[in-house]
Amino acid sequence: MNKIKTIIVFLFVPFFVLITVVFLQIKKKEEFRQKVVLAQEVRKALYFLMFDLREAHESTVLDVPPDGLWHSRIAFDEATQGVLEYFIREGQLVRVNGGKTLLIADHMGGLRIRRQKMTPDIIEVQVTAHKNVSLTSYLKIKILRN
Repeated sequence: MNKIKTIIVFLFVPFFVLITVVFLQIKKKEEFRQKVVLAQEVRKALYFLMFDLREAHESTVLDVPPDGLWHSRIAFDEATQGVLEYFIREGQLVRVNGGKTLLIADHMGGLRIRRQKMTPDIIEVQVTAHKNVSLTSYLKIKILRN
């Protein structure tokens, strides 16, 4: 009877270990796929932000004073397009220009923007995407002085 129990244990333990390893590998691949999707969304968000912020001047930034605090939206007056505003609404990064809303990226978990007192011409942007896994990207961009 002990030999049968030993044989059963030697058969089932490797089987369960194998199933656990396979399950973890599948989970790892799925997390990687999700991070690839999130990376594409973060790239879209940063592309639009960089493109618009490169035209901004220190004095045209409306919602982010140089106080070192993180803010969840940014608005600035762009000479040719008027006031541009970026914020997150219902998990989507939105760009508003003259009453027209443009969806920039999905799965957004956070948008944080700040300027420091000592360097008000540098805008720090942190974008977080979230869908079962999280991905955060950080950007510093120098805007034009007045």
